[in-house]
Amino acid sequence: MNPYRQRFIALLFMASTFAFGSCLYGQGEKPAAGTTPAQTFAPTFSSTHWFPSVWEPYFSPMVPEPKMTNSERLHSLVNDGKLHLSIQDTIALALENNLDIAVNRYSLSFAQTDVLRTQGGGAARGFTGSFQSSALFAGALGGGVSAGGGGSSGRAGGVSGGAGATQLGGGTFDPAVSFSMGWDRNTSPLGTTIVTGVPFVTSQGTNYGVALNQAFQTGTGYTVAMGGSRGTTTSLTPVFNPEVQSYLAVGFTQPLLNGFGHRANSINIRIAKNDLKLADSTFRQQVITTIAQVLNYYWDYLSFKENVGVAEQALAYSQKLLGDNKRQVEIGTLAPIEVVRAESEVASDQQKLIVAQTSLQQQAELIKTALAKKVDGELMSAQIETMDKLPEPQPDDIPSLEEALKLAIANRPEIEQTELKFRDQDTTIAARRNSLLPSLNVFATYIAVGLAGNQLLCPPGDNAYGGRCAVPGDGFVAPLGIGAGGVSNALGQTWRGQYPDYSFGVNLSIPIRNRSAQADMARALLERRQLETQLQQYKNNIAQQVRSAEIAVIQARAQNEAARRAVILAQQTLDAEQKKFKLGESTVFLVIQAQRDLATAEGNQVLAHSTYAKALTGFQQQTATILKKYGVEMSDAVSGRVERAPNIPGSAETPAPVKLN
Repeated sequence: MNPYRQRFIALLFMASTFAFGSCLYGQGEKPAAGTTPAQTFAPTFSSTHWFPSVWEPYFSPMVPEPKMTNSERLHSLVNDGKLHLSIQDTIALALENNLDIAVNRYSLSFAQTDVLRTQGGGAARGFTGSFQSSALFAGALGGGVSAGGGGSSGRAGGVSGGAGATQLGGGTFDPAVSFSMGWDRNTSPLGTTIVTGVPFVTSQGTNYGVALNQAFQTGTGYTVAMGGSRGTTTSLTPVFNPEVQSYLAVGFTQPLLNGFGHRANSINIRIAKNDLKLADSTFRQQVITTIAQVLNYYWDYLSFKENVGVAEQALAYSQKLLGDNKRQVEIGTLAPIEVVRAESEVASDQQKLIVAQTSLQQQAELIKTALAKKVDGELMSAQIETMDKLPEPQPDDIPSLEEALKLAIANRPEIEQTELKFRDQDTTIAARRNSLLPSLNVFATYIAVGLAGNQLLCPPGDNAYGGRCAVPGDGFVAPLGIGAGGVSNALGQTWRGQYPDYSFGVNLSIPIRNRSAQADMARALLERRQLETQLQQYKNNIAQQVRSAEIAVIQARAQNEAARRAVILAQQTLDAEQKKFKLGESTVFLVIQAQRDLATAEGNQVLAHSTYAKALTGFQQQTATILKKYGVEMSDAVSGRVERAPNIPGSAETPAPVKLN
């Protein structure tokens, strides 16, 4: 073999090996130091290895159908027509069955599909809550095969050479193998017989080709192509008939400025991996919102339940008064009109009781809908039996404002999400900075061809023509024989490099004004500044929300204490009025008024108690400590299965109180 050819092929092989080895690092890129792996337990959909399961990448990934049946926990809590609910059970059922959480859970899987897609060379499609810079162009990486150096181009199905250099490039991060085969028969009329010796030519041919190409995160692309053709013709002048051709082409291209390195080519992969953490954060935000919602449903149900008790007690007072009045009318110590007044009060209290009972039923339906995927069967008619009570106010139930603000800044998902978006935007800025550079690419290509077929053997100086040997100026003579040749001969010439073509070159493109790249870079920087401003906006809003939540807790605690004292005073007033009425020193109207005041005070106390519980929940939501407070594990929320109920301080099953800090 020619020593120059040996050196060129060795150099080409070393360059391809270096590119392939360096890109292996990029394909399996490790997380940067200090980063935290995503906490998702969602399927990765990445079982697309081509070997040993050859057909696996070409089948649809397994995506399970949504499970629309209620969890077994819910069925186990329904006994004797009642749904027995503690706070622990309420939170566990929400994690297992709440559809708001179930819908948002798909964001985790969407983020995983983005990782898979970008590893193949595509762009991330995003999900609800993700951030995609408008400075990025969507689409797959890799421009395929292009021509350079003023020469001709090569394709996956064949290679053509010309006066200039031939450049072969790569495709996407996933290697692609292409096969082609064709057959053709063509009859063409000719205007002259000088070239072919006949007025028309019928040609019949078969061609085939196979190619492998791939791009890497360093910007390197390579192509390996091989193929050939076989053809026959009715022309009288071909050297070979039938004629067999073959070729082998190996080439790579490497950007040195624009498009060089991981910053420019792995941007989508880095964004997709970072967005796994963003999906975790948005999902945690949804869990926080849902847990706060179902807790408020639970507190409202408890207050409505106490309202029913208050209404029943008020009705009992008015019914007792009606009975006493009737007896006094019978003995003549009371005017009959007082019986009418008492009956009117009984009717009013009965109406209030019905309203309280129906409000309780409506709240029960809200709880069932929030804790079940389907409200049917025994659950539809089940009454809710609560196991816990409204929390009692404590002097140290919330931390100081300074500590609360620190907790909110450290735990609120909005802050975490904005910081993760910073990472995405910094990756985009690095890629756009690379795109400002001129385009400088180097490439090298080796092409070998072969040509063989059946050939007439003529005496020296004679030419084959129409199956005979033409003697210049003296007619025709019989051929000496036929030299047989075929595919093996053509391939042998190709592999030996008998007819080689070496190409290498440099492509340099310098945009004079570069306005498009400048605009993209400016947009990327503007988006970064906008995120910085948005972060401060979030911090201001969060601080205001925490201050309002703390004020609401303090106010609710004071209202609860005032309502408790008002009930004591109203009860004492009613007792005194009833004693005076028995002694004839009061009237039915005053007694009824005292009863109404007591019922109003008790209702206000229930409302104040519920307001305090909801204010405390709101404070925990605004500081994003509600999951820690109620022992919620995010792994349970992601899987939709709670192996054990959350350990909730202060609940019926865990009575020991703790301080929130």
